[in-house]
Amino acid sequence: IGGMQLYKAETPGPMKDEKLTPRITETAKNLWFIYVSLNVVCALAFWAAGMSPFDAVCHAFTTIALGGFSTHDASIGYYQNPLIELIAGTFALIAAVNFALYFLAWRRGSVRMVFRDAEFRFFLTVVGGIVAIACAYLYFDDKFPFWEALQHGYFQSVMIVTGNGLTTAGYSADWPVFVPLLLLLG
Repeated sequence: IGGMQLYKAETPGPMKDEKLTPRITETAKNLWFIYVSLNVVCALAFWAAGMSPFDAVCHAFTTIALGGFSTHDASIGYYQNPLIELIAGTFALIAAVNFALYFLAWRRGSVRMVFRDAEFRFFLTVVGGIVAIACAYLYFDDKFPFWEALQHGYFQSVMIVTGNGLTTAGYSADWPVFVPLLLLLG
């Protein structure tokens, strides 16, 4: 079995029939470059938001890899910083998308290509709907003031939908039973 046959067998989505580059090793290098670039930008964003350089690098690795590990027992909640939560949620969303889509957009010089992809649009629609429901519940059930409901609803929803394990709080006190179940549908 050749490298391209393995690639096609293991790659999800509609892009597996289109070669990204003529050689599989070149494709791997390009995807690796995208992964490393996302980690660098994420680490710099965390550092600019107030994390130490060590914590910023560690949390960038776990955010982009969707691993959810933290250097602190309280995870991202340790920082009590809405900007750090926004950065983590945004980069987790970015990392949850097929990197091959980013490569094709980069190679063709068109970010629009990402937004024209049906799988990407569906993913954002589902995540957006779940975030909206979670935020609305947290606000209208008087669990949090408006901005905190947006903050917690966005962060926790994205972390659960993407499978990332980062967290800021427990779910038992403020979250109803149906919301974590709804998040698992994503």
